[in-house]
Amino acid sequence: MIPLLSITPLAGIYIPGQTAEIVLWIFAILALVTLAVAFTLDKWKEIWENLSGEYDENGMRRMFMFNKQPYMAVAYIAMAIVVSAAFSAFILFAVGGIGYGLLWFVKILLWGLIIIGYILLAIGVLCLIGMQPVGCLPVLIGGVIVYYKDNIETFANDCVEAGFNFYSALNLWELGKFAVTEYGMLFLIIALTPIMLGVAAAIITMIVAGSFMLVEYVMTSKYNIKHPCPFCHNPSEPATYLSEGYELPIKLRPGPYGLFHIKHPQTEEEMPTMLLNGRDSLERMCPHCKRIINYQTGVEKHIAFVGLPESGKTCLTYRFVGNMMRRFAEVTFTDQVSKEAQKIITDIKEGKEQEIAAQTSINDMRRSLQILVPGKAPLPYHFFINDIGGELFTNVKSDYMQFFKDVEVVSILVDPFTMDFTEYDIDGDFAAWYNENIAKKAIKPTSKLSDVIHSVKALSDQFTHATDKIHVNLILVKADTGYVPQEMMDDEAQLKDFFIQQLGMAAEVNNLENTYASLHFFAVSALKNIGVDKMTDSIIENLKVKL
Repeated sequence: MIPLLSITPLAGIYIPGQTAEIVLWIFAILALVTLAVAFTLDKWKEIWENLSGEYDENGMRRMFMFNKQPYMAVAYIAMAIVVSAAFSAFILFAVGGIGYGLLWFVKILLWGLIIIGYILLAIGVLCLIGMQPVGCLPVLIGGVIVYYKDNIETFANDCVEAGFNFYSALNLWELGKFAVTEYGMLFLIIALTPIMLGVAAAIITMIVAGSFMLVEYVMTSKYNIKHPCPFCHNPSEPATYLSEGYELPIKLRPGPYGLFHIKHPQTEEEMPTMLLNGRDSLERMCPHCKRIINYQTGVEKHIAFVGLPESGKTCLTYRFVGNMMRRFAEVTFTDQVSKEAQKIITDIKEGKEQEIAAQTSINDMRRSLQILVPGKAPLPYHFFINDIGGELFTNVKSDYMQFFKDVEVVSILVDPFTMDFTEYDIDGDFAAWYNENIAKKAIKPTSKLSDVIHSVKALSDQFTHATDKIHVNLILVKADTGYVPQEMMDDEAQLKDFFIQQLGMAAEVNNLENTYASLHFFAVSALKNIGVDKMTDSIIENLKVKL
């Protein structure tokens, strides 16, 4: 009998206990090859090249957890593993199936061989009966085939059985179900963990960003930081921040583009996102008037010097700032100041004689002069000193008066040289001085102080700033010209009486006292530096500034 096992095709060999291990190795190798091919495809190259994120239309790139590429990379790897396993299983199934089919084909051929053997044997016998010698060969071949018919059938059946056993040994379906049942959740966890970490990082980042903004909001509320534009007095935040003149195309706040710093897409400057780490040191643009702002942040204190045209508001403003710098050496400007203002204020600081300031330019009528004053607060005090052009009170323009939203002290200047007193019953020594120095010289002021007082009240009401939070000063300017008796200069009670009795302003004084938080009276001379320090001390006290 022919040893059939020795001629059984290799694909049909089934050795229990060994085939499964071989199949697993073949499966693993095929899967690794397929997975390796997946990482050479253009899609993977595209993801990998932009793994840190693509630039958006503003030229900005978000932090990795806010980009789709890391999540796509994880999904691509997981999908590649699944596809590689499925492809390897398909190849093995295909090989096993084809092998099984071929062995069945072998069995069919062998069955056909047996039939051919019978046919040859029958033909050969008939030829021999017919005395034909040629029948010997068919008889011989057919006889051999028929003789070994059982062996051939056994061999054919063994082939089919071996193919079936080999195909069954693959057992990939059961193996797949086992892998999904036992390790599917583990695989899912491994695949989803990076994605969940990215999502968690994004959520934590937004929570931290929100916390930072909340802390900044609390801090700015506590220290009265309102970010007004020094030009138009509208809120300057959210401003457009600049780097070397280039605008940052997004809001400079903690968020998807950075927590502590955001990189400018053109200059690559790392721009701080919060006041706490230096955002106020950056150049920025007011969203309303488009003017450039450079000031530093501090505990905001807003004051205003108002009055009629040419009443000396600018001179008094410069004297106020110069004296502050002289008395408190670390006082500095926080924004751009005109050359004239710098020179006059520097001269005052150094004790030199003050020059007369030019009339406020129409371009600077609503510009705040700002100084930073170190004090006992955690932040320095940031003074916004509004020198309001007198023309604005005779022809009120609301958009020029935005500073009233924040103002805490308003100093109303009273100048007998520019004020129309026809509406008041002046009396006493002042009436005599006025007739001698103003009336007889045919000086006819046309501006009325009542216009200023009414404008202050109307603007306070319009901008919903509680008037009982505003302190008001009535200041007699140019007091060195002799219309204020010397003995009254430092006595606020006598100055109040002077306003009521000699200037005839009893109604105005009563109205101001009943409307505002407080009313104080001063007599000053900006050029001679008379009474200015006393006025300054009162303003500082009303502002609750601790120097």
